[in-house]
Amino acid sequence: MARVDRNIEPIRVTVDELTAHLARLCPENRIDIAGAVTLPCTMHHEAKWWSLLTEGRHAGLDYLTGDPAGRLDPTIANPWARSLLVFSQRYTAGWPAGDSAPVSGGPAGDADTTPWTDRVSRYARGLDYHDILLKDIKKVVTGLREVWPGLTAFPVTDTGPYLEREYAWMAGLGFLGKNTCLIHEKLGSGLFLGVAPTNLDIAGLPPAGQPAAEPLYAVTARRRRTPVRVAASHCGSCTRCIKACPTDAILPNGGLDAGSCLSAWTIEWRGKAPPERRAEQGGILFGCDICQAVCPWNQRAAESPTSPPVRREYEVLPAHAEIGLADLLELSDDEFRERFRRTPLWRCHPAGMRANAGVVRDNLLKEG
Repeated sequence: MARVDRNIEPIRVTVDELTAHLARLCPENRIDIAGAVTLPCTMHHEAKWWSLLTEGRHAGLDYLTGDPAGRLDPTIANPWARSLLVFSQRYTAGWPAGDSAPVSGGPAGDADTTPWTDRVSRYARGLDYHDILLKDIKKVVTGLREVWPGLTAFPVTDTGPYLEREYAWMAGLGFLGKNTCLIHEKLGSGLFLGVAPTNLDIAGLPPAGQPAAEPLYAVTARRRRTPVRVAASHCGSCTRCIKACPTDAILPNGGLDAGSCLSAWTIEWRGKAPPERRAEQGGILFGCDICQAVCPWNQRAAESPTSPPVRREYEVLPAHAEIGLADLLELSDDEFRERFRRTPLWRCHPAGMRANAGVVRDNLLKEG
């Protein structure tokens, strides 16, 4: 992470000034939601973060333990930072009722009836958001720097490292659901997140540590029929995501056991699902959308007639249709690199893709 002079002077601005410029720059650069948080600040879910690590529920992902305090406090690496800008871009306009990555092979259990891309989480069917979203955030930051030439900001997407969902919640971009996803009441949870520590000292934001009720900019407002309760989950008594998870990874009392999550098995573990639990992977090849697909907020987002369009770069790449599930089993390292470079599928590596395809094939054969 970049480190700069501790003596960088803060730039004092008002929240109204920043909001006006975000309202101009975000639509131009396809940013759907943006907000800001005063730094440093209290992290409301800090105890849950530490328990995830100390109880070993982080799926053995060592990078999470490398700088746990830095994820909580961006000012450790950036002592000059006075605020954190938070940006979001949608990759899907919700999930229609009954639409999810298949757990099984389809109506007849026949692998050929389901395109392999339907077995991939929606966020990973197009181009890599790390490239696209980061470029768009940088363009917004460039526009802000034209207004405030002394602006220091370091945009990142997933690589900060920061707890983006926690900061997005505090910036008013949505609420944290029982499935741990950030959910916007009108746009759902199909959201990519990026942040940027800055030296903007923003007057008029909620006090440090107090979540905002609304973001500074959004293509559509949050829930309006009742006041937004910033500290509430808005999930109510709904437990659809908990009941639908095939591996019981979503904990009833809140939080996630990442070591039981299909996304961890198929992406971070690169196809090395626990041998005794491979049947639970079903027909899922990469990632998992089940907890989002059953969410009523996402189903309402899909039904909205006024939902703005999503960036076409996140749609299924046409080249993916050239191959099928059987081809993935035999995909060479070179062909994997040629086909999937600059896509999220790159994350699981060639051997991981072949291993995932093998688990899916075996599960489909058992069903047949």
